[in-house]
Amino acid sequence: MLTYSEIMTTDLGKLSAAADKWDEMAKELHRVEERYRDSVQSLPESPAWIGESAVAARTNFAATRYEYQAAQTQAKATATLLRNGHQQFLELKKQLESARADAVKAGMKVSEEGRVAYDYGRLTQGERQAAAHDPDHARSVREAESSWAAQIDGCVKAFDLADQDLKKDLEAVVKDGGGDKNDETIGGFNGGADKVAAADDKAKDERMNLAWLEMKDNETLDDYIKRLQKDGLTRLTGNPQLAELVSKFTNGTITAGAFAGALTAAGMYSYKLSKALRPPFVHPTAPGTFLSKHFNMRLAGAAPGSLLSRIPPGLATALTGSDEAAMWGGFMRNGAFFMPTAAEANLVKVAQNGGLANAAKAAGWLRGAGVVGGVAATAYGVANLATYNTDMIKADPAKFASDLTGTAFSASMTALTVAPNPVTLGLAVGTGVAYGAALIWDNHEAIGKGLEQAGDWVGDKASDIGNGIKDGAKKLGSALNPFD
Repeated sequence: MLTYSEIMTTDLGKLSAAADKWDEMAKELHRVEERYRDSVQSLPESPAWIGESAVAARTNFAATRYEYQAAQTQAKATATLLRNGHQQFLELKKQLESARADAVKAGMKVSEEGRVAYDYGRLTQGERQAAAHDPDHARSVREAESSWAAQIDGCVKAFDLADQDLKKDLEAVVKDGGGDKNDETIGGFNGGADKVAAADDKAKDERMNLAWLEMKDNETLDDYIKRLQKDGLTRLTGNPQLAELVSKFTNGTITAGAFAGALTAAGMYSYKLSKALRPPFVHPTAPGTFLSKHFNMRLAGAAPGSLLSRIPPGLATALTGSDEAAMWGGFMRNGAFFMPTAAEANLVKVAQNGGLANAAKAAGWLRGAGVVGGVAATAYGVANLATYNTDMIKADPAKFASDLTGTAFSASMTALTVAPNPVTLGLAVGTGVAYGAALIWDNHEAIGKGLEQAGDWVGDKASDIGNGIKDGAKKLGSALNPFD
């Protein structure tokens, strides 16, 4: 692996100079190829040369000329790789120099080997003495040193990865993978070296331009959004390790939250569904209306002069929904007319009977935001599913299952928010269970690794506790032993 010192002291200009030499070599090889074509390859075409030797000569001479052409391709590709590598190395070295400058500006010293240490030389004698007796200062210094060291190490690792990529491409460009019909030489020059250079050019464009913003083949919408987040953070900070860490943390948090939400909904709505299907047939409320339901009840029973009584009725109704508007959603249930509250109202039925304005009033801002968010999440899920193809599904069926059931769960929760009833409750329960199961399937390796680590932690702690008990027993025994 490259070191900080090697990166900072290497003359990168030699890469550009070498690329120019390879281009010159390609031009010289072209001139040699033309001379060979005119002076040697044309000989078997003479009427004076006939027979099997002429046929063999045509084949051999064509193969030799092909090698001259392949050598030109290989030389040009090598020049391209070196020039692209030089450009990328300059960028990465600039990022490393910038990180070092920022660390120094923050009060650090960075040695020629890249080691970071707090610069106590900047402090006065009094400040150094005060710092030496302040444990909080020592801890903050260690944390700052660690943080800046990690940033500089990240820049070094990024440079090393680029160096490894260049090495891999240079090794690939000299391998003869078999050329056109005139390639009769095993292990000769690589006539397909331009493909390696073209791939490197594309990678360079993605680094330098906005091609990284384009959606790639066999990439779902969800993968595309996650990649944009990670690549954007990498380009912003120059630290791919930090971007990877943030991406994993974010994805892990979202997955954990989605899993908890799916199973919580499945459990809670199963209970609500049982109450809705058995006497006295409690009508379900929409998700997110628990607060508004109880707030409206408290507001209606507020004592005169209390804090709640001073809240403008219009503001409360706008936030939590209007029970009066919800009356447009009344219906016959078990032989009696049921008048729903704002939390219980079927917004579709309210809109049918009283218009969209009353439906909006019955929903209120809080529930309305839930409907809008649910519709947006469902639309995103459908758009993401539309980017899958058969090969992508076969390659990762677990991810497809989690995306499919996640979209279904989002749609059922939106339906439940709009129209709370036993049917939408049942859909929310079913899709919640399916989504939770799919998330377990999709993340079973990470879950297993987490459980293994947790088991190791518990084992270590149990061992520590056992050793502590054993040491404590020895000390107790020693204290009770009068002859000790």
